[in-house]
Amino acid sequence: MRILFLLPLLCYSILLSAQTYDDYVGGGHDQDIIVTTSSDFQPDGWEEVAEGTNTLAITGLTGKLINAGRFLAQATMGADKITIAEVAKLDFEDWLDQQFALPQTYVRPLIQEIYDTTFQRFLAAGGDTLDFPERPNNRHFDYAWWQVNMTNDDLLRQRIAFALSEIFVISFNSRLDRYGEGVASYYDMLGENAFGNFKDLMLDVTLHPCMGFYLTHLNNPKSNPALFIHPDENFAREMMQLFTIGLYELNQDGTRQQDNQGNDIPTYDNDDIKEFAKIYTGLAGGTTIQLPDTIIEPAFGRGINTIDMGEPMAMYDDYHEEGAKYLLNGYVIPSGQTGMEDVEDAIDHLFNHQNVGPFIGQQLIQRLVKSNPTPAYVSRVAAAFNDNGSGVRGDMKAVIKAVLLDEEARTCEWYEDPAQGKLKEPIIRYTHFARAVGGISEDGKFWHFGYDYNDDAGQHPMYSPSVFNFYWPDFQPIGPIANQGLVAPEFQSYNSRTSIGFVNFVNQWAVNESLMGSSDDLVLTDLDHLFTNAEDTEALINDLDILLMNGMLKDDTRQIITSIVDPMEDMIEKTKLTIYLMVISADYTILK
Repeated sequence: MRILFLLPLLCYSILLSAQTYDDYVGGGHDQDIIVTTSSDFQPDGWEEVAEGTNTLAITGLTGKLINAGRFLAQATMGADKITIAEVAKLDFEDWLDQQFALPQTYVRPLIQEIYDTTFQRFLAAGGDTLDFPERPNNRHFDYAWWQVNMTNDDLLRQRIAFALSEIFVISFNSRLDRYGEGVASYYDMLGENAFGNFKDLMLDVTLHPCMGFYLTHLNNPKSNPALFIHPDENFAREMMQLFTIGLYELNQDGTRQQDNQGNDIPTYDNDDIKEFAKIYTGLAGGTTIQLPDTIIEPAFGRGINTIDMGEPMAMYDDYHEEGAKYLLNGYVIPSGQTGMEDVEDAIDHLFNHQNVGPFIGQQLIQRLVKSNPTPAYVSRVAAAFNDNGSGVRGDMKAVIKAVLLDEEARTCEWYEDPAQGKLKEPIIRYTHFARAVGGISEDGKFWHFGYDYNDDAGQHPMYSPSVFNFYWPDFQPIGPIANQGLVAPEFQSYNSRTSIGFVNFVNQWAVNESLMGSSDDLVLTDLDHLFTNAEDTEALINDLDILLMNGMLKDDTRQIITSIVDPMEDMIEKTKLTIYLMVISADYTILK
């Protein structure tokens, strides 16, 4: 890569009192140092000037910006140029601590406002009230989700909330599509627990009526053999398989334990599922919705059309399975406890299983950093889960720091290794672009319905096709990846249709300058600040490399794009095409 600005004659007058530093020239240490150059450089038509003092003051150097951009690509849903520059000045751990301290931006409070506004628009357009949904639905959730993720400051929390939503899955691909406020409550609950303790997260997930409905332990009754009624086993199974311990006993580094015959050791069997199913009986709606002139008392058996889907379920002990429950590794929950005591004991039992640290840790690494972490990386994250340094197990802040600050996440030594990195999820490709480039919304609304993007590009939050998420953690696409024994989860939804669908969306964003929304609330792509450098192709590509590619634009990709756009005379069209070509490239879609 060429250096953009050349200083013809550079000399340093170093005062006797200047402090000695042992890192490198250009490290930002310019105290008591006078820099004199034969000239400063200012390209024709540019406001920026390359001044000699920048050599030591670090202004204009891109190394720290690239590192910050790469870090933010892992830790956020996307970041703009200002955010990248601010984080480049900080120690990354300090930034994490700042993010931990920020208040949460909630999705649920926006739902009713959005519902009311869209209802009034519907009526104004001559719509019939009978044709409008009786409560906020998935469309209103999507509007609120995008509003939050285009305007919030709690960037880390929202990124972790989304990652957790892909582990503790519920989906609008069910009757929940009619209950946008309930799903918003669930998503906000994940955000509330993102920086808390994993044990509390397990309990809150268990008690949320949206999960209760999705995995069918809402109104789950105790056994009645005479009527052939047995406790529903769905949530009991997935709580183990998908949410906490997985299918096989693990070492701390995520590798499977084996018996004397070299066989993997299952963590549970069908009898264990039946015992856990007894735990999750007796839970039903804790609060009912308010209807005009109607009082509905909470009771076991109330359907989701009458209960408040945003408030935790309550335990109805008369419907809870009595007696002892025999759980994993000889653990027994004694007879005679209340239903909630049984639930809390079972959660504590699973929470303290040795698998949880490596099982959850590896999935968070996969969601944020790379698809194939080394066992040593997984082990370090699991160790942080097991003990945050103060004897606390399950501290999510410690886990997040372990994931994002680990040497395997931060060093660029892995860049040239083709087995490292990950395919960016379709929604992260979208939000990364949207946050980086920004959007122009006259009324401040960033309302967007995600149905088309989910259908054509393969993903949108809370639209998973099943409880197994959009992709399995151990998915192996046929070919070189599987042949090397590696995994690439995101490729499970990457195919000839969704890959082309994504390219079509990029054309819409970059070339047509339509970022999101509809005719009522169209959000345009904000490209004006990028046109400034368009006359100098290299400067334009360098800017976009930092903003969109985390400095990872390969030389061959750079040369191809340069050869296409350099002859162009229309600077606006040149900028659009450059952005389009960069975002559809493998250098954008693969995070290294």
